[in-house]
Amino acid sequence: MRYDVVVVGGGHNGLVAASYLARAGRTVLVAERLDHTGGAAVSSRAFTGVDARLSRYSYLVSLLPRKIVDDLGLDFRVRRRRISSYTPYGDGGLLVDAEDPAGTREGFARLTGSDREYEAWRDFYGMTHRVAQAVFPTLTEPLPSRAELERRVGDRAAWEALFERPLGESVEAAFADDVVRGVVLTDALIGTFTHAHDPSLKQNRCFLYHVIGGGTGDWDVPLGGMGALTDALAGAARAAGARIRTGAEVTGIATDGVTAEVAFADGGTVEAA
Repeated sequence: MRYDVVVVGGGHNGLVAASYLARAGRTVLVAERLDHTGGAAVSSRAFTGVDARLSRYSYLVSLLPRKIVDDLGLDFRVRRRRISSYTPYGDGGLLVDAEDPAGTREGFARLTGSDREYEAWRDFYGMTHRVAQAVFPTLTEPLPSRAELERRVGDRAAWEALFERPLGESVEAAFADDVVRGVVLTDALIGTFTHAHDPSLKQNRCFLYHVIGGGTGDWDVPLGGMGALTDALAGAARAAGARIRTGAEVTGIATDGVTAEVAFADGGTVEAA
């Protein structure tokens, strides 16, 4: 069988691509090795007798542009998190509560002995919020050049702090307390094998994608778990005419630069051209 496009993998990225391609009139096959779509964005009923679907792996939503939800007509809802983070320390800890700035200020004061770090926190994340507003819309546009992105950010100090020099330097310049520095750097180091002063700036890239989501940096909880998103995406792909084939392990792709042959573990093949 021949398709215009074969998408290997039925995770959220593959399903988004398949949906747009099918809506554009292409014939599309999505080949997924597992018996279900979704990749790491899936839900399960974790508690017997309780009708609650919870995320199994990926669990929060931030980098999904609203444009994709609207374009594909997805029935997908999220709820804003009230608590940004909690950091245990000593006999207490630091609770960052988006709906209680006074309580958050008190928490900083108890931890550090003054309001200095709370004010630094507000200034620093005010900067990241402005950067997020400038950068996030580019996710659904052709990739901008370095110069164009800097022009959009429009703040040389913010550009230097987040894009040009190791983030550890910027965090140490902004904050005096090591615990607070650690809280900030969580978003730069989580899931990486790097450090705050890595000259490759891997930590900066990790930090940026944690703070630009939605143009605000907020991370939302999906109703029905992440599987609600990928179920909606699979439905959108099918409604647009894409075929989704599960239990279809791809073992090879051969191409001459114009057409491609996709081989499956069961011995079958399909062409894409």
